[in-house]
Amino acid sequence: MNRVIMNCHYQICNKLNLAKHIKIALVVGIVLNIINQFDFIIHLQFQNINYLKAITTFFVPFAVSVYSAATIKNIEDKND
Repeated sequence: MNRVIMNCHYQICNKLNLAKHIKIALVVGIVLNIINQFDFIIHLQFQNINYLKAITTFFVPFAVSVYSAATIKNIEDKND
């Protein structure tokens, strides 16, 4: 588990990897926010949007992307 955490740190500190994770989070986060808060967005009722939920909707795909890449790197390191 400790190697996975170190690989997560590597994923975040590497600018190219970080850019990929941010792009994934933006695309998935936008889609999920549209799905989850469609009525408020389509009617431009921004005061009714749950902003904590919106931020979390972007953070979760980012965290999953980083953790997945770190786990794959950990598996590759074990095979070498």
